[in-house]
Amino acid sequence: MMHKERLEEIKKELELDWSDISYVVNQDDVKWLINRVEELEEQVKDLKIMLKVLGRQTERYKQALEFYADEEHYKEKLISEAQYDADGICISNDEYDPPIIYFDSGEKARQALEGTK
Repeated sequence: MMHKERLEEIKKELELDWSDISYVVNQDDVKWLINRVEELEEQVKDLKIMLKVLGRQTERYKQALEFYADEEHYKEKLISEAQYDADGICISNDEYDPPIIYFDSGEKARQALEGTK
């Protein structure tokens, strides 16, 4: 018998006239209800664990997406400005580091997917 059907049967029994003192609680029903509550408590505990795992996973994905969405990570970084002599002649050009995204090569995404971040 399915859980829902069994519960409905118990509910029907409880709808009896309680003024009848001869009514006795069915011990099998009480045992079944206790077992069912314990099963549900275990399921709730498992679901809480799963929610924690999913929360951590979601946070990893969010951080990776924020990294790739940050426009600053796609810009070259100026490391030294052009130098000019006293006559205004350029003796060295601006120097730039490549964008940070260049060095990442998708590593943050792989770490987020693998759960190693």
